[in-house]
Amino acid sequence: MTLAEDGAGQPEFRRVSPVRQVLTVFGDYWWGVGEPLPTGALVTALTDLGLKEAAARATLARMVRSGLLAAERAGRRTTHSLTPRAVEIVAEEAGWLESFGLVEPPWDGLWTVLAFSIPESERSSRHLARSRLRWLGFAPLYDGLWVSPRDRAAAAMAELRDLGVDDVTTMRATLETTVAGGAQSAWDLDEIAAEYRRFAGAMGSGAPHDPVAALSERTRLMLGWQSFRLLDTGMPVELVPGDWPRVSTRRAWARRYNELADAAESRVRTLVGEIDAGLADRVTRRRMVEEANT
Repeated sequence: MTLAEDGAGQPEFRRVSPVRQVLTVFGDYWWGVGEPLPTGALVTALTDLGLKEAAARATLARMVRSGLLAAERAGRRTTHSLTPRAVEIVAEEAGWLESFGLVEPPWDGLWTVLAFSIPESERSSRHLARSRLRWLGFAPLYDGLWVSPRDRAAAAMAELRDLGVDDVTTMRATLETTVAGGAQSAWDLDEIAAEYRRFAGAMGSGAPHDPVAALSERTRLMLGWQSFRLLDTGMPVELVPGDWPRVSTRRAWARRYNELADAAESRVRTLVGEIDAGLADRVTRRRMVEEANT
């Protein structure tokens, strides 16, 4: 499972699920900590993000069943920690966060072309295949023919094989991009650019005074930026308009995310400290690089 899927294996795309909120809390505030996170602190943090307590607890139980969280109980206290599977998911996402919109990788002019067939009767496999391919940066040019401007052939084949898809062919090729209907038309570039601008325009400003509000806004920003992984595959600069807003939006997002850090982290530290004062200082301090030369 990737962050493009929720705990039930359904495609996420731009919908923010409670599962993603949980993984974001761990990734932003409890990353690399050896001790498990007190459940009470985690549940309250999730209610700060808009979940009802019952829904938060149900999400944690579902993630335990799906192998993303491990639960422990000592007396009346319960704790949760990421499983190795979840650590791998969050670590992979962290690698993307550290570079997307910050560094524009060179393009060799080649596309990955993927053709595959999944029977209509295997609808769940079709949904999962599409979700995982989008997570890898592919988009459908035609039904059953997906393309990516990056070299993702091996990763795509591995994902499809994992789903039991045998009817699949992949190649690296040059594709026409200078006419309407070219390979880049698999993405709605105008809408992606508009979404970047909407996201940037919705960012708050000013120093936060309410730790609860800071935690909520900071998490919303993180999840909002992550949604661009499914919208913008990192389209090469050769294929997008000259005023493409990916880099400027990244810069504004990282700046605001960092501005909210102290207040948001103090909220999580307070929640952990109310349960175990000795763990409060274990809350991590995640920052994002704002520009490539910083």
